[in-house]
Order: sequence, then C-alpha cells, then structure tokens
Amino acid sequence: GDAQRYRLGVNYNHIPVNRAKVEVNEYHRDGFMRTDGNYGGAPAYTPNSQGIWAAQPDVMEPPLDLEGAMYRYDPTEDPTDDCFKAGGNLWRVMTEDKKEILIQNTANDIAPCTENIKYRHAVHCYLADHEYGRRFVEAAGLDMKRVIKLSELTNKELNQSTLDPKMK
Repeated sequence: GDAQRYRLGVNYNHIPVNRAKVEVNEYHRDGFMRTDGNYGGAPAYTPNSQGIWAAQPDVMEPPLDLEGAMYRYDPTEDPTDDCFKAGGNLWRVMTEDKKEILIQNTANDIAPCTENIKYRHAVHCYLADHEYGRRFVEAAGLDMKRVIKLSELTNKELNQSTLDPKMK
C-alpha cells in the first residue's frame, strides 16, 4: 500500500484495480497516472462563482465538543483575518525586476480569463498592496476606479458583484 504510492502518484485511486466501488469526487486534477476524464472542462478551483464544487453543508463533519464547539474555519467569515497581508509583505520585499516579471507573467496568464475573474484578481492584488494592484490593473488594461470600488466590498459581496463574466 502506502510504501509504493510514491510510484503511482496522487491518482493511485483512479487506477482501475484501486478504484472505489462507489463514485468519489475529489479536487485532484492532472498528474501522473490519471486514467479518467480528469473532470473535463470543469473549473479547477474552489470556491468558484459558477456553482461547481460548491460546499455541501449537509455532509460536513459535525462539530467536535472540545471545550466548546469546534467548526471548520472559514477566513472569509473572520473580519480580523487579513488574507492579503502575506502577499503584500512579499510584494514589498521583491526587487523591481522581480515585480515587473510577476506583473507581466500574471497579466499574460490571466489574459484569456473572463473580465470578472480579472477584476477579482485585481482587487486581491490591490488589497495586498496598492502599488501591486495598480500595476496589475495597468498591465491587464482594467479600470482602476472600479477596482478601488470593488475592494471596499466583503469577499461575499465581491463575488456577487463579479458574477457576470463580461463585467459590463
């Protein structure tokens, strides 16, 4: 079993002899020994605004009573959690040439994405560091005023405000 899994890779359970008798849905995609349809064109990230890979609260593990109830932690529900601090700190220690490489690579890689995804990413860059966001917005050809306005929303409001792929 486990001693040989390194040879088979993360998809060991998709090899017919190792496959479960019931359907199993997981987040692993691509990789060595993939033997199925690899989820086709479904988005490869979670959470997402298309409703694929949506959380299923009815099948979550029940809270454990360990000196009080313990639940799954969701940073988007914690107003004290700054999810963007680490990204901003990294940006501020990067050399100018590394910053330029990051901006150009990101702008090039995100170019085929829909406008709503570009705006969400721009907001995240802006929340990490205003200069980082501004430079990404310029490279991606987005509207800075719109990014600033969107950055004032909660994560849930941002996702709701950017559901339209065309972002009219």
